[in-house]
Amino acid sequence: MKNVIASIVAAAGLASLATADTSRLDMQVSTDGVTWSNNVNVAPGATVLVRGKVSFIQTGTATPVGFASLTWQPTLSNWVAGTDVLNAFADRGNNTNGGSVSDTAGTAGPFGRISPFGATGPTSTDPYRGHTQTAAGVNYLRIARTTITNWAGDGPTTGTSASNNFNGSGGLACVQKSSGNVGAADPPFQGSITDVVLFKFSVTVAAPGTRTLTVDAPLAGMSRNTTTGAREAAWFSSGSDNFGGIKAEVAVNTATISVPTPGGLAALGLGGLVAVRRRRR
Repeated sequence: MKNVIASIVAAAGLASLATADTSRLDMQVSTDGVTWSNNVNVAPGATVLVRGKVSFIQTGTATPVGFASLTWQPTLSNWVAGTDVLNAFADRGNNTNGGSVSDTAGTAGPFGRISPFGATGPTSTDPYRGHTQTAAGVNYLRIARTTITNWAGDGPTTGTSASNNFNGSGGLACVQKSSGNVGAADPPFQGSITDVVLFKFSVTVAAPGTRTLTVDAPLAGMSRNTTTGAREAAWFSSGSDNFGGIKAEVAVNTATISVPTPGGLAALGLGGLVAVRRRRR
């Protein structure tokens, strides 16, 4: 039911964004860290890489010079706690002390927020972690700071308690310094505004059984405009724009990890063999 409601809300959000600039957050999956798509089929025990990348979709006159910030919380549905595994990633700190990693192809990592989008980050007292919880009868993995225990959008809506988790401030802080503020110790400014990879992580889908894990980023777990309530990313308008003056609401494209039946896996393997034989003729 929650997925149905989320789909309705997302569709309504997309309709409202049709006439405004949009920050599109694409969730993608891969089994080799080289080829990325919105779906993979794997056997139980497989390791799957996941990433989130953001693009500025322009419909107005604003033209950003680079990504500024977005706080968000990746989720995987149909997670089996205690059996499925969220593998290690850079879970604390900033760009200059190990809080971000390079965007390296392959399955070995490293994993975490991609440099230079770790300009700020949590300390060792409140690092990012994987929360396992149930929402509307569905079991989830959700990545956020350790103290952010509520499901995205739940909890008090005002006061200091709203940070857990109504205003979305406790998610992954993907933040870049403006080009005018980059210091000698900082990584270079990244000026792309399309297909900007913010975060990569790895999971081992270990539990047996047929299921589909949906990789998402709930809007309620994102940066919130305190005036309008919109969940939005910030983009730099110029090198002297220190905070990201261009705001664009977020639309999310989900991805799926499919664990077929044993017969389904055999059919997939047979299909691959047939394809190879055809190419060899």
